[in-house]
Amino acid sequence: MRVLTYRVLPALLVLTIAACGLPSPPGLDDDGGAAANTEPTIVSAAEGANGPVSSTATSKAAAAPKEQQASWEDSARFLTQASFGPVDVVEVEQVRNMGFEQWLSHQFALEAPSHMAYLTLQATREPDGKARDEMSYEAVWQQWLYSEAQLRARMAFALSQIFVISNIAPDLNAKAMSSYFDMLNGNAFGNYRTLLEQVTLHPAMGYYLNMIESEKEDPAKGVHPNENYAREVLQLFSIGLVKLNLDGTPMKDANGATIPTYDQKVVEGFAKAFSGWSFGGRDTSKSDQFRNGEENWTVPMQPWASKHSTSAKTLLDGKVLSAGQTPQQDLKDALDSIFSHPNVGPFISRRLIQRTVTSNPSPEYISRVATVFNNNGAGVRGDLKAVIRAVLMDPEARTANSAPGYGKQREPVIRLANLFRAMNAKSQSGHTDIHYLDSADNGLGQSPLLAPSVFNFFSPDFKNPGPIAAAGLNSPEFQITNETTVVGTLNFFARLIKEGGYGNKENRIELDFAKYDAIAADAGTLIDHFNLLFMNGNMTAATRTSFMRAINSIDPKLRKERVKIALTLVSMTPEFVIQR
Repeated sequence: MRVLTYRVLPALLVLTIAACGLPSPPGLDDDGGAAANTEPTIVSAAEGANGPVSSTATSKAAAAPKEQQASWEDSARFLTQASFGPVDVVEVEQVRNMGFEQWLSHQFALEAPSHMAYLTLQATREPDGKARDEMSYEAVWQQWLYSEAQLRARMAFALSQIFVISNIAPDLNAKAMSSYFDMLNGNAFGNYRTLLEQVTLHPAMGYYLNMIESEKEDPAKGVHPNENYAREVLQLFSIGLVKLNLDGTPMKDANGATIPTYDQKVVEGFAKAFSGWSFGGRDTSKSDQFRNGEENWTVPMQPWASKHSTSAKTLLDGKVLSAGQTPQQDLKDALDSIFSHPNVGPFISRRLIQRTVTSNPSPEYISRVATVFNNNGAGVRGDLKAVIRAVLMDPEARTANSAPGYGKQREPVIRLANLFRAMNAKSQSGHTDIHYLDSADNGLGQSPLLAPSVFNFFSPDFKNPGPIAAAGLNSPEFQITNETTVVGTLNFFARLIKEGGYGNKENRIELDFAKYDAIAADAGTLIDHFNLLFMNGNMTAATRTSFMRAINSIDPKLRKERVKIALTLVSMTPEFVIQR
């Protein structure tokens, strides 16, 4: 995939370059040849001022036996898949020594940081004491950069790209966004059925997809329950449009055609089942408060029986809900109908694999993970902790693979977080001005909580036109990769590195170039570190030669400039952009 996709980059690299005490890892046995030398509840401002936190910061795990220790390269690859990137070579070494299973156990035990607590704290800096949208975006980055609970952060981000809400309008309340992210964090290692219900009843989702204040049908007035959430919860959040085998491949009928999972009558049935819900905290005995009253964005929606459809409702696979049920019973039955559908395992498993490991998992890989979704070994369906463990520990994730379809493009925001973490990025105030990065011209073309639609920034089934599509390969992230975004992203990174930071005044997040002073004079050692931290040891001989030439063109005494040119090259190198 790398060769097919990045044929255009060499010319852009030239343009971009023109514009703009750590332990040594062992010599990496790759195409680059021999090396020259061998638990928080709130992500607070104080933590942000101290710099990124290692995923092993508080671990007391004993070292695994030597024969059970992974290679340096696979340890770096594991952190690339399961976190927002290692902070240094020490973290890679610690993960290698403790073993992946112990790292997972440590991560599962760490509490979720509170975005709402951050929002409340930061609102005090405003004269009116009100939270702003930008603070919700800050909270996401605070977690990514400064929380030890890296796997939870990565999992919550993956879930946010499946169960999408967005403030692109912008019309979502800041508390709605931050409490929604708290809900995703809290369910990251929980059960999918619980997550599905909490997503359904969260006012942020209710507002975004119009379930909130959706009323029962009234044919005389031409009123029908809103179908938006009913349609998207089926298509995007759970089962998809066609019936699937356990391995994620489409089922076919006797004529070789795919089999739809539902039709319009089913959408209408779910819309009726979801009718009659509005903001929590209002007086449900008063009909007028269904649409009028305080908008409480941090508690689940509550039902108004008088606004709920009492007619019979057709759900999946011919199931019909009897007329006259309560809103609570209809909602429970509707969600149970979704949860029990055989598509959910392969549907969710494939999306989690794509967000962490590879865009084109084999049917066997999907089947193995979906089997765990269906039964975690203890008879429990939908155990997300077991699922993400299966995703990350599968042989297909843990085996170096050079097949053309293996790997994925690292999302632009993940690349930025990786760079910030490895460069000990921090601000004087402890919080940042990382808010709007979705501009294709001068940003990254992507920014958390700002997807262009409920379909996220890209489709899991997108195939980049040309050789990739001809090969039948999926390339989701390439849907936001074009001439404009490639140049815009390269310029963003080049400007960030040249200026040494991002943001303004006390909120400016600064890169710590001095972190690599001790090794900057030796180009080979500097390359070895960056190869491991940013490329999982996959640097090719040609790339290594380019790095050596560029770094050695600068006086060894100018250590900061040598680090800058190395980092600029990293940001545009295919081995960094493509995760393998």
